[in-house]
Amino acid sequence: MAILDVAITHRFSRFALDVKFSSDGPVLGIFGPSGSGKSTILHAIAGLFAPKVADISVRTRTVQSHLGTFVAPERREIGYVTQDALLFPHLSVRQNLLYAPRADGLDSLNAKRILDVLRLEPLLKRTPATLSGGEKQRVALGRALLSQPELLLLDEPMSALDAALSREVLALLLEIKEVLRVPMVLVSHRAHEIAALCDECIVLNEGRIAAKGDPLEVLARPGHSAGFDNILRLEITRHERDKGISWLELGSGQELAAPLSERALGSRASVGIFADEIILCLEKPRGLSARNVLAAMVRSTVESGPDTIVNLKIGQAHTLLAHVTHSAAAELNLTQGREVFAIIKTSGCVIL
Repeated sequence: MAILDVAITHRFSRFALDVKFSSDGPVLGIFGPSGSGKSTILHAIAGLFAPKVADISVRTRTVQSHLGTFVAPERREIGYVTQDALLFPHLSVRQNLLYAPRADGLDSLNAKRILDVLRLEPLLKRTPATLSGGEKQRVALGRALLSQPELLLLDEPMSALDAALSREVLALLLEIKEVLRVPMVLVSHRAHEIAALCDECIVLNEGRIAAKGDPLEVLARPGHSAGFDNILRLEITRHERDKGISWLELGSGQELAAPLSERALGSRASVGIFADEIILCLEKPRGLSARNVLAAMVRSTVESGPDTIVNLKIGQAHTLLAHVTHSAAAELNLTQGREVFAIIKTSGCVIL
């Protein structure tokens, strides 16, 4: 069953939005630059904006149609979280949470699960002025979830946070997805957020859909990554806490070393690697500080400006893009089928 069906056509004075898509979820990502129409789509789904022509259904329930149906925002059973937590400053955290529509108190089994996942119990007596940015977003997420939504809309919820707090909120969203199982739509201009959380991805460009599909495949296409050139989805196999390293399974007997993560063994994580962080050599080196020396094979090469982009096959299931100079590509004879070693520092592998 589709969690969302959307068809919108609307012309503004300097911008036209024309999109049609369906998503089975559980998490759909909408990716694109500022001004591409991402937030406008969320506003339409939530009922905060009525497009000229629109057909929108949430879990097969029509909330707007071109025939005249328009369900009011408060009756759509949709939660909405923005980059600004929008908490009431004069109310305690408990009172902010209970302000959620359809909230049935904080003692129900559902409410206790939400409080537990978001670690909100210690914050209940505090006021928004005493909370950090990450804590405010946890409260905003809790309030939205306590409204028992059929769908949770997330409009750049991490864009106003620093890197550490952004990772914290992203981890919470992953837990919401896995434990509470609430379908979500995430709007973001950060590729790593989409890759880490979403099962499907739509890329917008000037109000139209430029690409749709698996996030790792879509965001790896030229012009869409807007962040890491490589994003690998891997299983964490072991931690070496004394060395500050987590190891992830690459297959074919190879592992990838990344900075120590607190994620559980056996869990899957998205790892971002910039193409220019990868060094290629023809023989396996010795005595290196870099922990990752990966056997690879050249799949293809493409010249792009001052660089040659080398598409590498790692094991049976993974590919990496590396940037080298034209002269290096020629000297190493980086042609299809060439066996090489890819060297990557541990710090060059970012667990998202």
